[in-house]
Amino acid sequence: MRNVRNLSDVVSGVAPTEPRQVLDPKIQESIVLRGDLSGLNETQKKEYYLYRCKQVGLDPAAKPFDLLKLNGKEILYANASCTQQLCSIHRLSTQITHRERLDDIFLVSVRVTGADGRVSENAGAVAVGNLKGDSLANAILKATTKAIRRAVLAHCGLGMLDETEVESIPEARTQPMVISEDTKPVEKVTQGIVFMVPGAKEAYARYATNDDWVGGYLDMVDKIENSKKFSTSDKLDRLQKLEEANDFVIGVIRQESKGTAELLTVGIGKVKQRLALELRGEQP
Repeated sequence: MRNVRNLSDVVSGVAPTEPRQVLDPKIQESIVLRGDLSGLNETQKKEYYLYRCKQVGLDPAAKPFDLLKLNGKEILYANASCTQQLCSIHRLSTQITHRERLDDIFLVSVRVTGADGRVSENAGAVAVGNLKGDSLANAILKATTKAIRRAVLAHCGLGMLDETEVESIPEARTQPMVISEDTKPVEKVTQGIVFMVPGAKEAYARYATNDDWVGGYLDMVDKIENSKKFSTSDKLDRLQKLEEANDFVIGVIRQESKGTAELLTVGIGKVKQRLALELRGEQP
């Protein structure tokens, strides 16, 4: 198991004996009555940001929230770091339950299951119109990512927009949430990009970088291919389930590291091709 990465974290919950944090009444008024952060000064915005992080055990140093400006108001929205951390904190597994094209819309449905067995479902949709080739493929990936993130946020009770939704809002302006360098993570933070195996509730491994994670994933793919215990059809089935168990991280890597994602796609594709030929009785 390798060292940790500061954007993809496993964060344990705050101890139940810790005193409950209370927001400044002025901040509560701005959020509850107006749903707007624009009337707050920088110190108050930071206090609210840290409060939201601490509510669900997020590491504020990893900057899980950014600011959205629209119609004269400011609100926080969840970025990729937020949903990555939430999956780790609550040991969430995600499963694509349905994909469908409805006229010019591509719809993806996702089921999220927590370590406690609680299940939530949500969907993500994107306009595909006359898209073809890479443009269509990227749109389908975006719909999948949107569905997963919406499902994760809803499962964890975070009623806020995700960055994949923000991108589709006309005239919306975004900016990073600026937090001072002395901001400390919440207690008991263990970081790392989580690698899951099908059916497991705990992480099989955690990796420091996208490159390390892809290396670990391809090592597992090789182990499945070379196993003497499984039939060829079983191997293909296990590869599919492995991909589904890590669907969220794979989607993030495809957005963050296209070169690394290409290595992953090519590596998996070659193994699947060899197994498919073997299943048909043909030589690779």
